[in-house]
Amino acid sequence: MKKPMFIGSMAASGILALAGCGTTSSQASSGPQTLKIVMWVNPPAVTVMKKIDAEFHQKYPGIKVTLQTAADRSGPYATLESTSIRGNTVDIMGTGPIQPLPAHPSTTNMTNEQLWGTRGLYVPLNNQPWVKKFSPTINATETYKGKLVGLVTGTYTWGVFYNKAIFAKYGLTVPHTYSAFISLCKTLKSKGITPLFDGLQDVGPAYLQFIYAPLMQEVWRPHVPGANLTTALGTGKTTWTSPYFLTVMHREKTIMQYLEPNFQGVPWQSMPGDFAAGKSAMLLDGSWDLAAVHTANPKMQVGFFPLPGSNNPANNVPLISGDLTWVVLSNAPNKAAAYKWLNFFASQKIYQQYVNAVGITPSRIRGTYHSFSQSSMGHWYGKGVNVAKIFPDLPANGPYWDQVSNWPKLQLGMYAGTYTAKQVATMYQQNWPQVIK
Repeated sequence: MKKPMFIGSMAASGILALAGCGTTSSQASSGPQTLKIVMWVNPPAVTVMKKIDAEFHQKYPGIKVTLQTAADRSGPYATLESTSIRGNTVDIMGTGPIQPLPAHPSTTNMTNEQLWGTRGLYVPLNNQPWVKKFSPTINATETYKGKLVGLVTGTYTWGVFYNKAIFAKYGLTVPHTYSAFISLCKTLKSKGITPLFDGLQDVGPAYLQFIYAPLMQEVWRPHVPGANLTTALGTGKTTWTSPYFLTVMHREKTIMQYLEPNFQGVPWQSMPGDFAAGKSAMLLDGSWDLAAVHTANPKMQVGFFPLPGSNNPANNVPLISGDLTWVVLSNAPNKAAAYKWLNFFASQKIYQQYVNAVGITPSRIRGTYHSFSQSSMGHWYGKGVNVAKIFPDLPANGPYWDQVSNWPKLQLGMYAGTYTAKQVATMYQQNWPQVIK
């Protein structure tokens, strides 16, 4: 399961200093070796990883792979990452792509993963044999000053997944405009069917990203310089008080009226299973959860469309985001074994196995893939606007409402009627110049 993309930086200077204290020896041992990998919890990915690791051990009997996982990328897994950087026992770590960096990169506005990737704590992989087999465009998202520091496993798509059986039963069609989408939600609700599902328990209002991020992309981004909202906000060429952002807020509040009852109390981990059980007609999510939906209900027929935030259909395209990225740590005790594992993972047969299991859009240039995600998403599979063009990294500290942990709270306040859209925009903008200075 993937956690929110908009996680900001955390103080990392101590970790950066301590990371150099561990041994960096990578001399091959004459005896059995242990290769340690850490990654966050995405159940389908963890399952296939265990299978891949067993197959790797069969090919290299002298190397035993141990896999350690933790849930919540902004919680326990972030702690595991920091521990891995500090120590000298982890060889390969799962991260997110480091690019794009903020307009003025610093220790206060970069994520930990960006700091580590730009401060030499990941080993450059440019000369590894698998590199030319992967998309140069995707490799660029994990490159800093010409150094490729990770293998990006692929991209996922954000949008609306719908139950084809429910749509067919009531003669419903896929909406292509915001007005048509709201009309669809009204129709479903009038028939006693919960239109939309999005669980916030244990993750908080950050998971409203499946509403506000697409709306920002479709309503606001077309009107900023270079069609890059992240850059425009980061350089002050647009502001949170933009009338387009006010429209985003108004439409978000309207859409939230069609979420499941008590959506704030529904665990985010249960979203795929709840949707598969027919608790709603549509699921607001990323394609990383489709494998779990399919496992929960193999007979379910799922379709996909981008959440239509604009009444101009041409603006309504999905969001995509780079996902699990393998990096070799500079203090890894078994670098040679780590390189062998990455090359094994990137081989066509093994990588194809991974893609088919998790439903990710492949970053490898060639290959034949057959996943539930691919069949469900149709022509939208792998297409969309990168989330990195929508939203700037928010700081962990600084102005209260601009902090990563507090920013989405105002969305719930607006929904509850505590704040108006204009008040929300004003609170974001009031101290924003301090964030981007």
